[in-house]
Amino acid sequence: MSMSEPTIYIDFLCPWAYRGAMWLAEVEKAGRIRPQYHFFSLSQNHQAHEGSAQPPVWEHKPQAQGLPAFLAATAARAQGPELADRFRLRLQRARHEDHLALDQHATHRTVAERAGLDVARWERDLNVTDFTTLAREHEEAVRRGVFGVPTLTWPEGRSYYLKITDLIPAERAVPLYDAIETVHRFGEVIEIKTPESEGTLAA
Repeated sequence: MSMSEPTIYIDFLCPWAYRGAMWLAEVEKAGRIRPQYHFFSLSQNHQAHEGSAQPPVWEHKPQAQGLPAFLAATAARAQGPELADRFRLRLQRARHEDHLALDQHATHRTVAERAGLDVARWERDLNVTDFTTLAREHEEAVRRGVFGVPTLTWPEGRSYYLKITDLIPAERAVPLYDAIETVHRFGEVIEIKTPESEGTLAA
């Protein structure tokens, strides 16, 4: 079976994105995918939905929710894709498992240490990091029609936005991915919804 290389759009704030990343980590361990994680700012998305897409939130409110975390993750990328991905995964866990303050520098430094980064280098890179990467990846996502996270986008262009209500057990991770890939092969299918997603059933 061939190796898939989907792009996964995330915001560190989002529990759906966290659960999606934990699921995909198991699929990656099984050798089925080589995912690339890109940024999509929910703060900017919210602002755009309110009719104020420009100027982007990072230009006038750089401390908006989630933005410092993107800067920290961008600085980690300077140390290569493997360490950057360790940082990304551990920052998601720090937020959603350890309940650490996402946008605090102390959290970011702890994550850098846990991920095995050269922390002194990461600190220097962070001091000169700006929102160029976030801006590029968020704008790319908008062009692709991304409206929430996590969204999986395949090289051929198809995309899926997922909400996973609980962590997927390791033994079910690949079957779930295979089921989604099976639907993916049917270009005629453009949307699947549950009644719950439309809010028609009681909680």
